Amino acid sequence: MKLRKLAATALAAALSLSLASPALAAEAADARLTQVTLAVKETLEIGDEYTEFYGQPDETALGTRWDLEWTGEDGSLSVTATGEGKVLSMHRRTEDPMPYYAGEGSYGPSFPSMSRARAQEHAQAFLSKVLSENEKAVFDGEQEESLSAEDYSFRGMVELNGLPSPMTFYVRVRLFDGEVVNFWRGDESDYAGAPGEAKTSTTAEAAAQLLKTTLSLRLEYVQDESGQSAVLRYLPNSTDEFYVDAATGELVNLTELQALLSRQYATGAADKLAVNMTMEAPEASAEDAAARLSETELAGVAKLEDVLDKEALDKAIRTWTELGLKNYTLGSASYSVDRKTSEVTARVSYARNTEEGIYRRYVTVDAKTGALISMSGYDPYREGVKPAVDLEAAQKKGATFLAKLWGDQFAKTEVYSAPDKDADTMVWGFTYAQKVNGYFFPANSISVRVNAADGSIMGFSKGFDDDVTFDSAEGLISEEAALTAWAESFSVELGYLEIPVALNMEEQFELLRNAGYHYYNALKPGYALGDRDAWYTGVDAKTGELVSPKQPESDQMTYDDLEGHWAQAIFNELAQYQVGWRGGKAQPDLSLTQKDFIILLASADGYYYHPETEDVEFLYHYAIDRGILTKEERQDDKVLTRAEMVKLLLNSLGYGPVANLPGIFRCGFADAAAIPEADLGYAALAQGLGIVTGDSEGNYAPVRPAVRSEAAAILWQYMKR
Repeated sequence: MKLRKLAATALAAALSLSLASPALAAEAADARLTQVTLAVKETLEIGDEYTEFYGQPDETALGTRWDLEWTGEDGSLSVTATGEGKVLSMHRRTEDPMPYYAGEGSYGPSFPSMSRARAQEHAQAFLSKVLSENEKAVFDGEQEESLSAEDYSFRGMVELNGLPSPMTFYVRVRLFDGEVVNFWRGDESDYAGAPGEAKTSTTAEAAAQLLKTTLSLRLEYVQDESGQSAVLRYLPNSTDEFYVDAATGELVNLTELQALLSRQYATGAADKLAVNMTMEAPEASAEDAAARLSETELAGVAKLEDVLDKEALDKAIRTWTELGLKNYTLGSASYSVDRKTSEVTARVSYARNTEEGIYRRYVTVDAKTGALISMSGYDPYREGVKPAVDLEAAQKKGATFLAKLWGDQFAKTEVYSAPDKDADTMVWGFTYAQKVNGYFFPANSISVRVNAADGSIMGFSKGFDDDVTFDSAEGLISEEAALTAWAESFSVELGYLEIPVALNMEEQFELLRNAGYHYYNALKPGYALGDRDAWYTGVDAKTGELVSPKQPESDQMTYDDLEGHWAQAIFNELAQYQVGWRGGKAQPDLSLTQKDFIILLASADGYYYHPETEDVEFLYHYAIDRGILTKEERQDDKVLTRAEMVKLLLNSLGYGPVANLPGIFRCGFADAAAIPEADLGYAALAQGLGIVTGDSEGNYAPVRPAVRSEAAAILWQYMKR
């Protein structure tokens, strides 16, 4: 029996009186638990059905959180709440939450107990109970329906004092009864102090102008969608995160503020590296191997013809003295065959074992010629070691090596990125990119890493396509015009933001300070660059239009030929669950072929088929394995009769063995006497299940050709039962 609100109010009143006595001081844990429990029971309308209850406080630096748990014969309920009884999370467990419906050995698809929209109504009703008066739930975008769903989950943002906030929520609704079984939320009690007042001294327009000053663009060539040519785009540079404080109207570097929260940890422990060990396999004679291989396998073997062994590759690699491998020991060589080009590469490993640790190098080469392709490696950490080679010397060594290795392509490049000359590093890294018409094309780039200890080359790689053509650099818009378009693509609105604040000596921050914090996140009103209507990569340098990657076409099933048709609602409801035919056309009055019906039935089992891109063969494998029809009965383009359509559906649902029992069926169709004996069981079951009710004259019409709308209707009827 549910605890009535009147009773809860009376208990709370009695409790408030008792708290005035010294025996139950406000600090007493049992009294505090009583208060919290009463508040939670009233909010969640918890009755007296549970047989056991526990509650325990968690005294955190942000305040007290209570863990409450009710258990009973039918399940349990766990709740986390604040000291005031505000519900922050809930988890409901039941012994047998889903009712079991026993059928006659049948199985098949069915619609969920409720739609996602109806489940969201239950989620909203629950949130209305647990959110405070100054809070509002804003749900994230819609998601697709699911035939297999036993529950639906919802996420969103908790609006605070009429403003967006970083607080989020999650609700899971059980579909057969609409019960909320899981819930959690972010809360203002997660932050230091009270939220700032929901007001501002500036405007969104003024804030947007300030935030625009934090953005910058660079003009570069990028590959177009074809990958064969390059066009000029304004691309965004990386930047710190900023916001405009609503109280002062000032622009604040949030990245720098957040850095104050970071705690620095140092460790002198170096990772211990395991040395790979290999085992030699016994050799087999070429004649024995050839005798056991097929033609296909022999062709694969031929791809390794003329491949050099690791000793020969090592000899070729060591001719490049710039790599500094003199004191390194040869390790293993792993070979790789490109499936498209049949080119063979080898990755050769080297190691130098010292007291400081293991130095490693990995060189990738052409396995047939030994030509260098790339290199990587690392040295063990050595405390206190200073660079012996400065930035200028390292860049010269790297450039000399690249000019020798890839001279023609390197000559087309300029320095694209390099470290600061005062950087504290033992490896100098440089990236060179092709430059055309005065603008970089980073897709064609070459990189090199130089060891600051001895000037050796310890890494290099290249990605270069000499066949790319470049668009002209004429008719470009200005950087300011591009920056305006880029900045305007962001929404800027007043909202609560997570802002790190210094913790002063006020009492409200005492627990946080005692826990070792000098700064902590608080909720403050402000403006920041928000969401956009799409993901943009840059601005077209000639048109000024925002550029976004080409998005795949929606996989949602839709039809454009159903207006006014009697089965329009049926087709559309099935399509919400991806059940039906893809391609945009329902063709409701078209004769139903065997292949069409197999596609429809398979879609209800989660098999997606698109006529323009996929072969129907795998669907027939599904149909035969499922017992819908036999291999001999396959006739893709055969137009099904109504009786054949019903038979295939009931076979897919597992009713075939029952339907074929002789002499036990009767049905009430007007033309029952005309139904062949072999189809009578199917007709009777179809009528009993309510999936076929007969035509306008009450006839089963077994031999009449079926149409696609009838196929959709009988499947829909079964799924709605």
